[in-house]
Amino acid sequence: MDVIPAGPMRRRWSAEAKARIIASSFEPGANIAQIARTHGLLPQQLYAWRHDSIPGKRLTSKKLGFVPAVIEDAGGTGSADGGGDEIVIRTTALAIHVPSGASEDHIARVLSAVSRTG
Repeated sequence: MDVIPAGPMRRRWSAEAKARIIASSFEPGANIAQIARTHGLLPQQLYAWRHDSIPGKRLTSKKLGFVPAVIEDAGGTGSADGGGDEIVIRTTALAIHVPSGASEDHIARVLSAVSRTG
């Protein structure tokens, strides 16, 4: 009788761990194969996770719990009281400029409207 090993055990990844790995794979210059090897994954698995993380691609789309933020120095163009500061949210299709006085509720409504039309 031969005993054939079943191979490596199936691993379970928390949503937070998956989100961190996926986010690192979307960084500029990221090497998918290297990221996968670092975490003990096959590149195909990481590509599948990336595909599944895109909203609207699956009926049970799982959204990431966070989004990487890039802070750029605008060269001191804002006013001294911060009134000229704004947040810019860029996607491949548009840029949303959020003024410093915008409420959280207003920003949420704008983002919700944009996600429904995209």
